Amino acid sequence: MLIAIGAEQAVEQAHWRHEVAAERAALHDEAKENVSSAAYRVAEDPCITRRLAEIEEGFRRQARGLPTGFHQAITKPPSWTASSGSWDIAVSGQALGHMPHKEKLAFSDAFYTYKSFAQLRREEDTIWRQLSLLNHPEILSPGDWVELHQGYGQAVGMNERMKTMTKYILEIATMGQRPTKGDALDAERLKAFCSSIF
Repeated sequence: MLIAIGAEQAVEQAHWRHEVAAERAALHDEAKENVSSAAYRVAEDPCITRRLAEIEEGFRRQARGLPTGFHQAITKPPSWTASSGSWDIAVSGQALGHMPHKEKLAFSDAFYTYKSFAQLRREEDTIWRQLSLLNHPEILSPGDWVELHQGYGQAVGMNERMKTMTKYILEIATMGQRPTKGDALDAERLKAFCSSIF
């Protein structure tokens, strides 16, 4: 009887070791995608900072009664989106309960950060979509210009928040993963965004 119970326990332990290993691999793969997304946002930062400076100059010209001088369309920064689906699945499953507590806490912190980063990216996209109204200055009312000034302030503030968030991800919440480079299309989109609008 004791031998049978021991054998059953050994089989169960082997089963959960396999399940935890599979869960860990999936979480690491998804962590790499999120770390890569953060690294892509860091690569965008100089271009976003320069674009914001150009928009500020356009506002200065408009305030003096001059055209903004923009010769290229204002678009939102390209984004590299990553998911947290593996973590959501892990939380609803049982394998996570068999993972060492310290490791589980590290994954929890990392994926909470990834979700916060994804939310900020969505908010940032919304702000830049609003700023794209600058592509049609001829139809803007005085009230529209006021709202665009506010949107510009939000974009500046969001850019600073992104610097803090991406720094944390790339220094603290990597889960041992290194970012991968985007494909040719990602590089092309970034190059197009980085070109001056003047």
